[in-house]
Order: sequence, then structure tokens, then C-alpha cells
Amino acid sequence: MRLLKLTLNNFKGIKSFVLDTRGGNVSAYGDNATGKTTLFDAFNWLLFDKDSSNKKDFQIKTLDASGQVLHGLSHEVEGVFATSKVITLRKVYAEKWTKKRGSVKAEFTGHTTDYFIDGVPVQKKEYDAFII
Repeated sequence: MRLLKLTLNNFKGIKSFVLDTRGGNVSAYGDNATGKTTLFDAFNWLLFDKDSSNKKDFQIKTLDASGQVLHGLSHEVEGVFATSKVITLRKVYAEKWTKKRGSVKAEFTGHTTDYFIDGVPVQKKEYDAFII
């Protein structure tokens, strides 16, 4: 399996980034804290629900300058891969806000993770089975 393209949106502070490998080898160079590990974290999260340190519980949300979570953003990673055919995998992590009856303001009630294979929404179980 070859990675053709990796796209990040609002992932660990990266607003928007596209790594277009065209199936070739890629080396990431840069100073500390410039996003090299974030690219690897995005790749691992897309495929294995873990970061580069093999942790399932890690922060993927975008933070503001004071370290507070920016609410209302969808955090997305999409990978285009070449196998015997070209496939696209995408995961979207978002906050779930619920407005209770009679309430004016919506309340944060958790998170959702949506999974897509070639643009088609699928359940986590189907997504995981496809990757394995």
C-alpha cells in the first residue's frame, strides 16, 4: 500500500495541510515543533486510532494561543492510498452539541467520530475491518 496524499484539517493545530506524495518516498525535515510528528500522528490516527507514541488518548483538537480548545471545529484526516486500486479513507472527529427542549443554549454532550471509505459513510467496525 502506498500513500498518495494525506490531508489534514484542524488536526492538532494544523488548520489545513496537504502532503501530496504522488506515491513516492517522502522525508519530513524541520525545526522542533513545526509539525513533523503531527503528520505522523494524523497518519496513525487515520489507520489505527493511535498517535505516534501508540496512545489512544491524545489531543487532536486545535487549541488557541492560551491553550484552550477551539470549539465547533471538525477535525479531519483523509488519506488517499494506492493498493490494487486507489482508495480514500477519511475520519472526522467533532463535538456533539445538544439543545434540550426549552433551553436557549446548546450543551456539549460528547464527541462523534465519523468514518468514510471512498466518500461513503461506514460504521467503525466496517472501517476497521477494511483496514485490516
